[in-house]
Amino acid sequence: MITLASGELVNAVSYADGPTYQRGQPVIVWKSGKNYVLYDPVRFPYLAGLLTAVMVIAVTVARGKGLRAILGSAMTLGALWVFILPTLLSGDRSPLLTIPALTLVLAVCVYLVHGWNWKSHAALAALTMATTAGYFITLWVAHLTQLSGGADKAAVVAQNSYGLDAVSLYVVGVVLSALGAMNDVTVTQASVVETVADSQPALPFRRLYALGMQVGGDHVGSMVTVLVLGYAASALPLLLLLRANQTTPLWVTLSGEAMFSELAGLLIALITMLLAVPLSTALAAWWLRRREPRLVDSGQIT
Repeated sequence: MITLASGELVNAVSYADGPTYQRGQPVIVWKSGKNYVLYDPVRFPYLAGLLTAVMVIAVTVARGKGLRAILGSAMTLGALWVFILPTLLSGDRSPLLTIPALTLVLAVCVYLVHGWNWKSHAALAALTMATTAGYFITLWVAHLTQLSGGADKAAVVAQNSYGLDAVSLYVVGVVLSALGAMNDVTVTQASVVETVADSQPALPFRRLYALGMQVGGDHVGSMVTVLVLGYAASALPLLLLLRANQTTPLWVTLSGEAMFSELAGLLIALITMLLAVPLSTALAAWWLRRREPRLVDSGQIT
């Protein structure tokens, strides 16, 4: 028996492979005609608990910056919901229209977490340039390889139900997947350049850039691993099918849109992130030297 929110007692059926329910457990019930069906447990409160845990740990570990990071992430998701998704839902087939919205998302995240300063300016400029490059590369690959976007079932449903362009969804998804890594490397590279410049004020632009890139090379290695593992986790069912299939040649499997689109998305995300490293390093070095001219010599008034 199920007690509805109205207080009415009804009988409901559940799916054979559904979860086991306990007495007093909140559930979601669908009504089909005169019948009631147990749809799912109410899981939303657990998300609130996890979010609270994240906020407490973030504030404990990073204090104010951790809290600003949480708020920045929330505002980023809000901008995604308010600006980018409506742009895609408008039915326009050009994903380039989402670049201004993505720039706004990046600006909110960068400035809220890291403040209004030259490091944030350099990081945002590098992020915008790398994001734009990622768009064009993804569009070119999608056109060259004749991707339809049909490998993602959710994209197909969105295309059939709302007239969306599945390829545009794929392009935006690839760039969004790289933004997290790019945000990390660009801000870090700007901070590295600032630290080097403070310790050696007389360094020229080229030397400052070279020293910054030495650290950038190590940083890139770790971020490449992060992206690869993230994609491997999202594509785990496909990888299992690839490993289990011993009859189909590997090159045939890799040419299929489902596998190709995942691997191409990973490689494009890596290219975009790799471009962001030298861009942010060069912009930070240029900006710093522009604001703080290099000390040529020193002396004493006689």
